[in-house]
Amino acid sequence: MTPPATCELRVTRGDEELRLVTGARADIARRNRTIPETDNFRHELLGSGWITDGADLTTLLAPGADGWDLEIGEPGPETTGAVRLILAQLLPAEAVDELTALADELARRPMPWHAEWISPVPPALAGEGASWFDVLVPSVNWRQGDATADPVAYYRHARIVWAARWCVIVWTARSGGEGSPYRTWGLPDRRASDGVRGGDGHARMTRFLEAVVGHIEWSVDSVDLELETWENYFLEQASGDGGLFVGPDLDRLQRHLALLGRGATLNRDAIRTLVRRKDIQPGMTDDIRELVRQSCERFLTQSQGQRRAVRQSFDLIANATSGQQFRLAQERADRDGVFQATVGILAAVFVAPGLIAAFYGANVKGLPGADARAGLWYMLLGSMLAGLMSVGLILVVRAQSRRPRG
Repeated sequence: MTPPATCELRVTRGDEELRLVTGARADIARRNRTIPETDNFRHELLGSGWITDGADLTTLLAPGADGWDLEIGEPGPETTGAVRLILAQLLPAEAVDELTALADELARRPMPWHAEWISPVPPALAGEGASWFDVLVPSVNWRQGDATADPVAYYRHARIVWAARWCVIVWTARSGGEGSPYRTWGLPDRRASDGVRGGDGHARMTRFLEAVVGHIEWSVDSVDLELETWENYFLEQASGDGGLFVGPDLDRLQRHLALLGRGATLNRDAIRTLVRRKDIQPGMTDDIRELVRQSCERFLTQSQGQRRAVRQSFDLIANATSGQQFRLAQERADRDGVFQATVGILAAVFVAPGLIAAFYGANVKGLPGADARAGLWYMLLGSMLAGLMSVGLILVVRAQSRRPRG
């Protein structure tokens, strides 16, 4: 059985907080060096990872915890089994059934950003005083200035379920960014910068939303970096051999710009989701409402500027494309003009000699040297003189046409 992609459990008992990290979350934390490099936890269902020294799974899952929160990723049979295992002694059986149903439903029917309703709560979870809603978490990864690689824009949905003592976060799988060589896990870091731990379910939900806001800020800023990378690549290509209308790879530039436009759209949808929840979702503290209000106003203003930049960049591509087409048409017209001029000169040079030869071929009486060998020389001399006169006339006409008009 494949372990869940992400599993992180924090349990507060008195002054002590016990922590279990497995799956992809353990890999992330290990890369960021926020947990010991050596795994000290292995489980058939939960996979390998790290657990607080001196604790075991039985200690973490024992009933009577002061507070706890659980983060788990990518709903499916393995995730459902992990949720049931972890919550069996932390919640009543009916509440566990309802919570796993909410987790399984996330992959099929995530809440849209424009949802104007308060999510209904199943009976057993309502008895716990629980509430839930979904947020959209986008990610736009900066390519570190590598303009040859495609921009990476993707998103996940997260379902937040919380009550008086606990909070559960369930993630969907990543949508987009397949095959990317960059770090694209898109999970906000839940470590509190001020060292705050524990707390009731509202405090744990608030810390998660603060992390989501911070993650959206990073994603919005990444679009600015990506647009700068795109513009630098465009200008670099435009300054190469051939200039603006020959150098740029317009197909690649247009594809990258479309991906950046998608990233900006994802960011705006995520911001609107938070604004909508702030306005109608009960249970949010005044602090988190104010954080969302201030941050989202700035994010929306910044993303609106990014949308304008994307539109203007498409105009640049359109102008460059028109310039390339005009230049190609001009080069084709120049080639056709040279060909027509050459054909005209050849025709003008040979028409007079051809006319003289035609006269001699008509056997007209009275032509110089008719019926004698001398006639051949008269014809050749006449043809040469006629050809020279044609060339002279062409040169005189061309010189007159190039003379400036007074």
